[in-house]
Amino acid sequence: MARLLAVVAFAIALLFAGCQGTAGPRPSKDQPLETAYWAVDALLDQAPGESGLGRVLVATIVDINAVNQTSMFGRQFAEFLTSRLTQRSVDVIHATVRQDHMLIKQDGQFLLSRDIRNLAADWNAKTVLVGTYGTTTKDVIMSLRLVSTVDDATLAAVDFCLERSGATQEMLAAGRHGW
Repeated sequence: MARLLAVVAFAIALLFAGCQGTAGPRPSKDQPLETAYWAVDALLDQAPGESGLGRVLVATIVDINAVNQTSMFGRQFAEFLTSRLTQRSVDVIHATVRQDHMLIKQDGQFLLSRDIRNLAADWNAKTVLVGTYGTTTKDVIMSLRLVSTVDDATLAAVDFCLERSGATQEMLAAGRHGW
């Protein structure tokens, strides 16, 4: 019986060690920049190799309750994600250069999902990073996904919460826009 318990304990330890990945431990919930970097690392841990992603387009992170709206928070968080992808040597497309298949205004870069396949041809984007956020009285709940432009398959996903405190609260309140 003791041997069986030892084997089970070892198996559970291996399982949790495997879940950790190379993204490392999740930062404190009140650190938006560090959390964005952690989220990209977690996405890349799941993805089929960074080179297999091809060129990546990052859309503005949108409000889940109104996907045609964002805030300074959604725009800034997308910038954090873009920076980390670049630091990890991922080929990131700067969407502000072209406006064919995204609605790009002062309020953000909104990917028009009906045109996702055209991205591959027009921008040679093989992958897009999209995401949503929703707010509660205490937290911002986020969901990010790497999606293939070839077949709309989700290649990687990560969900997490940030506290609505300090800079996060100010960014949520500032510059709320839609298209």
